[in-house]
Amino acid sequence: MRKTIFTLLMLAVAIGMNAHELLSNAEVDAQWRTKAISVKNGGQSPNVVMLLKAFNKALPTWVVGEVLKLQEKPLPGTKRNGTALLFENNEEDELRILLDPKNGYACYESLTDVDQMSCCIWRRTNGHRIFAISLYEQHVMPQNLLCWYDYDPQTQTMTPERSPLDDYKKPFPQMEIGWTLPQKGTDFIIREYSPFYPTVSRIYTWDGMKPQFSKIQLEDFEYQEFADGEWVQASGEGFKDVAFVDPDGDGHPLLCLKKEKEYEDSERDNMLILAEFKGKMQTVAISNEMHRIRGFFHAKPEEGAPWTGKEIVAYTSDFMHINYFVVLKEGLISYIVTESPVIDEDGEETGWEPKIIGYGSKDESIHIIHASVADHVQVDPQWVPFEFER
Repeated sequence: MRKTIFTLLMLAVAIGMNAHELLSNAEVDAQWRTKAISVKNGGQSPNVVMLLKAFNKALPTWVVGEVLKLQEKPLPGTKRNGTALLFENNEEDELRILLDPKNGYACYESLTDVDQMSCCIWRRTNGHRIFAISLYEQHVMPQNLLCWYDYDPQTQTMTPERSPLDDYKKPFPQMEIGWTLPQKGTDFIIREYSPFYPTVSRIYTWDGMKPQFSKIQLEDFEYQEFADGEWVQASGEGFKDVAFVDPDGDGHPLLCLKKEKEYEDSERDNMLILAEFKGKMQTVAISNEMHRIRGFFHAKPEEGAPWTGKEIVAYTSDFMHINYFVVLKEGLISYIVTESPVIDEDGEETGWEPKIIGYGSKDESIHIIHASVADHVQVDPQWVPFEFER
């Protein structure tokens, strides 16, 4: 009996020691940049499993261990395709574990487990390899980590190296980012998630030595514009460049799109500026042959006014002499008004009349128009090529 109790106690201690040896993302993050990793029998062309094993030996984590178990002892129902192993459980946790040496990719994905991972290999023109591994832990604040190595076949060693993420800067603080390692193809993708505009994908294409930024894609893109007295869905077809501008520097961006001029001698670019209202993207200002963006202005605060002075007013006019005012607060549209000329019986302009085409009240409209003569806000978009993701 005593021998049984002792054996169980030693087993519990061993399990506890083994669990203690596994590292969290925070611990991996604190160590990986300072560790070169030897790859046993790596040779000239190590596959993703060999590099993953070497990484896990140096920096062991639970999730990588679960992926490697699939090769050692495949789970019942594991599918084989050449050297690739795939386990999927779509009934409970939608678990997916993939080991694909041929394409240089492996992953662990689950809806219920807090840990996720993916890794891949790129072949460099100098005979080296890039090994990248992404580790994800779901906590109150998710911990997403990307480790990036150069494998040297001469030394059979993986050395930490800068990744595109190290040189990436979020355009605005109020956004979350994620990234995707390629299961097929070679593109590395950084995705930006924000409540202010559609998901932005920054595409980095492989140049033989490293991923280089090439373009932006906008996902699930559609917007509304005001036409013939009502809001209608509009297409972004034809726009080729994108920029994000923050008129007052508060970290709440506006989405800007640009396309080629309709006429070579046109005075204005075709530009569209959008912001969100109640979950939908809507026109803030547009520049083309019929519309001209007059500028952005701080709304000057007035006693008893329904604004604080932190608002931005976008001012646009069209060839019909109608002025459009869009009031923005923290990157969102508060309300939209127009100011149209009043014409008497003789066809003469006798004044101006504000009208509501979106939100707000008539009194607020009059005040905000008058208040928008405050300081002019410079908007200088830094354009980047983009396309819509289909």
